[in-house]
Amino acid sequence: MTLFQRSPQAMSAEVGADVVALHAERGFAFGMEGVTASVWQLLDRPRSLAEIVAGLRLEYDVEEDQCRDEVGALLADLRDEGLIDEVTE
Repeated sequence: MTLFQRSPQAMSAEVGADVVALHAERGFAFGMEGVTASVWQLLDRPRSLAEIVAGLRLEYDVEEDQCRDEVGALLADLRDEGLIDEVTE
């Protein structure tokens, strides 16, 4: 099973309901709000895509398939930016 977790290189801070994440080595900031900030909060520990989707569906009114597709794309973007890592369990 693949789990997703925040990269040790990523530092973040909450700004109200939003989150700003900074990649220490790359020196860029990534602003997150709404669902994206919720995903980041769920990544406080390693989680599977299914766990993230389940957590979001408790907070938002969204169909499971749509949520899974959109969260999968977001996780790929965050991974490509170096903000999260994938861990195979």
